[in-house]
Amino acid sequence: MKTCVRVLAIGIAAISWYMPVSALQVRVSDAPIRTVLEGLAKSGNLNLIIDDSVQGNMTLHLDHVTPAQAVEAIAASQNLFYDTGSPIGIITAGRNEEKGKQYYTWQLKNTTPEAVIRAIQAVVPAAAVKSYADSNTVVVGSTKREAQLVNKLVQQLDKKTAQVDVAVRIVSLDRKALHKRGIEWDWQPFGSGSQTVFSWLGQIQALSEQGKAEILASPHIMASNGKAAQILIGDRVPVLKEHLANGEKTASISYEEAGVKLNYTPYIHQDGSVTASIEAEVSTPVWVPEMKAYRISTRRAKTIVRMKPDKTLVIGGLIGKEEMEHFRKVPLLGDIPLVGKLFQSRYKTAKETEVVIMLQARPVQDEEQNTVATELFPPIEDEKCLLAGNGVDR
Repeated sequence: MKTCVRVLAIGIAAISWYMPVSALQVRVSDAPIRTVLEGLAKSGNLNLIIDDSVQGNMTLHLDHVTPAQAVEAIAASQNLFYDTGSPIGIITAGRNEEKGKQYYTWQLKNTTPEAVIRAIQAVVPAAAVKSYADSNTVVVGSTKREAQLVNKLVQQLDKKTAQVDVAVRIVSLDRKALHKRGIEWDWQPFGSGSQTVFSWLGQIQALSEQGKAEILASPHIMASNGKAAQILIGDRVPVLKEHLANGEKTASISYEEAGVKLNYTPYIHQDGSVTASIEAEVSTPVWVPEMKAYRISTRRAKTIVRMKPDKTLVIGGLIGKEEMEHFRKVPLLGDIPLVGKLFQSRYKTAKETEVVIMLQARPVQDEEQNTVATELFPPIEDEKCLLAGNGVDR
């Protein structure tokens, strides 16, 4: 199969291109060189930069050639320099060594062309810069000295982003059981002879064995330095919304996220410690039978804390109340019409719960980027821990 390239030489040549194929028949007469090259690049899906110095018209007849071969033939016949030493071809007029402005390419590994281009334009505003997203490549037209500046800039920017390995454990605790064991969130300074504040971790383990504590989730995420990572453990539920318009109260239903939401933004220091901005939110849906929808009860905590890799951050005080309706009946007798209610019982119970979020953060070295940590938390008896409620280490 072949495609014909036709030229109507009336004043300025016009070229008609058909679907891109492997073999072409090229017929051009007094056509602009730039137009022919652009058409060949489009037909052959070639990454091609044509310098502004490429000017003039040409006449050319070629049979059974690929778009790339046609470009090479045009460059040779028109005394153009065709640089194919990078993923993007570059065509300039004359010998490239004789030109003050040359083209340089950088294929980025760890960042995007957009981020690099902004920096290049700020440092070398005279440079001509173009990017190719499909090959993650930046092409810069500049002098040799400017290219040296750009190269240093690219080397600084095209580095692996530091990452933090974040292990999270979310636990729901029975408030009554906590009170019986004397566990409270007290932010007063502890004296030298007081009981260690971290002994309650072992008590939480004991509560779990008694069914008074439940691990809701143990997610594990990687967070990039300076960028927010989010964990959402929950679902979207229909929520009742009330509106007041023209003195009339109306209600509508919309869907909102309910559950445990955690936003974590790390900032890594050279000593291996991590300063993190943390926002925790626990949203509990409360069923409204009259509206057949939920109301959302929300508890939030926000802190900024600096942690070392061997410590655990604990966010507590996210207290909520759960109301439950229970129904019991005597089998068979409870199903008898009218009198069956005598063998049925309904009652409500309320339980206060507290959600505790425990986090560990560890900067990941370059050789560990593609690995996953196997240990989320150290043994419970390792009591190197931080308490966070007001953004201050204790």
